[in-house]
Amino acid sequence: MPDRVDFDLVVVGAGPGGATCAWKAAEAGLRVLVLDRAAALPRSKPCGGGIPASLARHVSGIAEHVDAFSDLSITHLRHSWKGKDPVLAPMTTSGGEPATVWMVQRPAFDFWLVSRAKECGASVLPGVKVTEVDRDATGVTVRAADGQSWRARHVVGADGAKGVVGPRCGLRLGKRWGIAREIEIPFAGGSDSNRWHPALEAGAAYLDYGSVPNGYAWIFPKRGCLSVGAGLLLPQRPAAGKGEDNVGRVLRGAIDLLLDSVGLRYPEGADAPRLWGHPIPYWTGAEPLATDDERALLVGDAAGVVQPMFGEGIQYAVRTGAIAADCLMRGRVREYTGRVREELAEEFDAAARIGRFFYRAPYLSYRLGVKNPAGTRLVGRLMAGEASLVQLEQRIYERLRNPLKR
Repeated sequence: MPDRVDFDLVVVGAGPGGATCAWKAAEAGLRVLVLDRAAALPRSKPCGGGIPASLARHVSGIAEHVDAFSDLSITHLRHSWKGKDPVLAPMTTSGGEPATVWMVQRPAFDFWLVSRAKECGASVLPGVKVTEVDRDATGVTVRAADGQSWRARHVVGADGAKGVVGPRCGLRLGKRWGIAREIEIPFAGGSDSNRWHPALEAGAAYLDYGSVPNGYAWIFPKRGCLSVGAGLLLPQRPAAGKGEDNVGRVLRGAIDLLLDSVGLRYPEGADAPRLWGHPIPYWTGAEPLATDDERALLVGDAAGVVQPMFGEGIQYAVRTGAIAADCLMRGRVREYTGRVREELAEEFDAAARIGRFFYRAPYLSYRLGVKNPAGTRLVGRLMAGEASLVQLEQRIYERLRNPLKR
């Protein structure tokens, strides 16, 4: 294998993790190539699309450009139990200001990140299906289905939960994941004067519990469309003979129930938008996210860095992309997994424990925790980066000891 390399870094996948890594690495002066299997960018990507504004605390260059990629800002949560017993609560910071979640449409957000990478000098090549990754003493050869290949010092796998870079490099071999179904329903409007769906509360995201075991259903507003879905976040082994089909029916039923509860209907007919399915990956915290030879790293869904209580992944994809770029720029790839663990493992562990507790007694958890205004206030602190999931876990235990406390 020749010693010559054409790039410092090949990034496989132009989603939030890969595009952020490419942006920050190119900004630092590295020679970067981004490959994506989509025929053209921007590409379609159904997604809930919620990003806490606290992301700006972790990644520079985000907060200044929110208007370029965000449709709307959520400041309230509307909770319900099987479509009933609703409560609308504001999210606030410790100072009483609204806590914000940016709602993005993934084609626009991902393309904004890719554009930042290109502005900093990265090359971007869509329409490439990567099939092989070969590592050697001097670099990495990335091969595509059409016979093309590229040489680089490093490769970053940002190709999703079912990507090829991780398995080809001996990473993430014991994957586990939940599953989600999601549909994006367009509605008339979308102008500045008519940004919100007329049937729903302006400024609110809708969360419904009880209709999905170990999960929930949601309505996330965008400009001109609603992202409606349901997810099984802590999956159990399906009963024999049921499997995927049964899970799909449960999730579709939860979507129907939530839509019906707010006076909306699931779209039918030849022109109805597609119901998408996608895995929700998990990272145990113990798994390495980079190879011992420091040639390959994983970010975002490819690394499984999805928060296991809410199924939130976009902000963690962006954050791991930035961390990977910094390690590459400093020549400290060996530190990458440790840095991700330091930033995320404690929070993810707390989220998993909270999720297991919640789903063992979901109705009691809804009544005592979710409906309690203090619960949503603490979620607001989480979205603002002023509180942690560890603190939320502590709050839950305090609430159990004193259930009458407000």
